[in-house]
Amino acid sequence: MKLKDLRKAKHLTQKELSMLCNVSQGKICEYEQGKSLPRLDTAAKLATALDCTLDELAGFTKYAG
Repeated sequence: MKLKDLRKAKHLTQKELSMLCNVSQGKICEYEQGKSLPRLDTAAKLATALDCTLDELAGFTKYAG
């Protein structure tokens, strides 16, 4: 998952992203470290907040950043 790279490209902190997606900062940290994966609905919220596709979030395509 490319969450950390996408988040940094948007100049967002974990806390800011967590607030945008209504997910705890701890969960964002877990996702970035690969300790857990978000549910599909949460992944969709993350992709929306980061202005990317689910494929980009999962690392299947390159992102512009």
